[in-house]
Amino acid sequence: MAVSASGDVFAWGLEASGQLGLGSHRTKAPTPTKVEALSGIGVTAISCGMYHTLALTDAGEVWSVGFGGSFLGGAGGLGHGDRKQLATPEKIAAFGEDGVRAASVSAGGYHSVVLDTDGGVWSWGRGEWGRLGHNDSSDLLTPTRLEACDEMGVGTALAGEAHSACLGRDGSVHTWGRNEHWQLGYEVVGLLNSGQSFDAQQEPAAVPLAEEAAGKRAVKLAAGETGCAVLMDDDSIYLWGMQRYFVPTRLPHAITGGIADLRMGGSHVAIRTEDGRLFTYGKGTALCMPKKGRKSWECLEVTDASLKGFKVIDMDCGSTSTALILESA
Repeated sequence: MAVSASGDVFAWGLEASGQLGLGSHRTKAPTPTKVEALSGIGVTAISCGMYHTLALTDAGEVWSVGFGGSFLGGAGGLGHGDRKQLATPEKIAAFGEDGVRAASVSAGGYHSVVLDTDGGVWSWGRGEWGRLGHNDSSDLLTPTRLEACDEMGVGTALAGEAHSACLGRDGSVHTWGRNEHWQLGYEVVGLLNSGQSFDAQQEPAAVPLAEEAAGKRAVKLAAGETGCAVLMDDDSIYLWGMQRYFVPTRLPHAITGGIADLRMGGSHVAIRTEDGRLFTYGKGTALCMPKKGRKSWECLEVTDASLKGFKVIDMDCGSTSTALILESA
């Protein structure tokens, strides 16, 4: 999905759960289609989860659409107090001018995370594996403030597929939720109710960065399906998870020029430099490279002919895809 400069929202792709917001339970939209229900409300940002979508407005409202949950499967990430599936976006009552003003939205697998304008973190949806951070695994059908984050001075709050993460204004990083891909950045061991062993953390815990990062400060955070990555104030990047890095590990490839942003998908990271170049790291087709030149777990600049004469000004990552916004160089 994409937001135009005028605030119109366009959606395309699969819509098995109504997550495109086009008003009907179609199976797909092959080309960008305007989401009429979000017109005229001042949408400034969109976050696409696996089965639901969140929209943020300039008034601090949050709208949601898609999978609301099921009786057997648990809650979805819509936040309207029920498990109904929605094909048309609806405003979440907890946010807006008359309540809490949202500053950012992040849609995960079956849960959502919102940062408000006062630095408060809110979560709701499926509580399995402790991904909501409230020290239990209970589902929450409406937004609930995550009090454990109140003293952190949070500047970024993100939802992964089954984990969540936040970045404090002091550069500290906290994660919680499931850890089967090592996406938390530290070792945890818990017990499921049945006695089955699993790795999960049910409330925010600090991520210990490597000793070589001592004295450096994290300034940007990315969370994907199976891992996280941080950009430090010296332009170094540390990442963990993806069943490759058990603890935060420095990206083993230097990138020349200042780094402007980074995003994370299923098993890859996209890195944008200040002069508009794109680097990718990880595995799969989402590295934006033809199969012949693609190398897993090598950080390479994307030099495809389709980018010639353009620079990347924004980007985002899906599970197995990367989307770019370009302008003439």
